[in-house]
Parts: sequence; structure tokens; C-alpha cells
Amino acid sequence: MARTSLFATLEHEFGVELAYADEEVDATTAEGSVAELLVVPKGASVLRIRQVIYSTKGKAVIYGVGFYRSERHTLFIRRFR
Repeated sequence: MARTSLFATLEHEFGVELAYADEEVDATTAEGSVAELLVVPKGASVLRIRQVIYSTKGKAVIYGVGFYRSERHTLFIRRFR
């Protein structure tokens, strides 16, 4: 079975061309399921990254939020399209 990326599907099946992403990174505390999934104590410091990906028409197409253990990650961002 062939695997197709979300971005390729948006472009080829729906005619949506992605142009750029805005990301916001901040520190927060791990609560509930986030603490459990990251295997950290409740209240531990984690990084939260919110991302909005926009089409070439300026429409927000994808929104995502990720949580990361701060002691295990380095943030490096390079964006091209």
C-alpha cells in the first residue's frame, strides 16, 4: 500500500498549496494525559509548540499543538516552500 503525506494529499486531491507556517513556542507545565504520555511528573516543565499552516491564498489549513520534554529536545526551525 502506497503512503501519501498529508501535504501531498492536500495539494493533489484538493488543490490546496501550502505557503507558510506560523509557530509559537512556549514553556508550560505537563498536566493530565500530557504528563502521562511524556512520562514526566505532573507539573514538570515542557515545551508547547502551536503551529498554523496557511495556504497560498492566506487561509489557515492545518492547526496543531505538540508537547515536548524540554530536557530531550532542541528547537531548530528552517522553513521553505
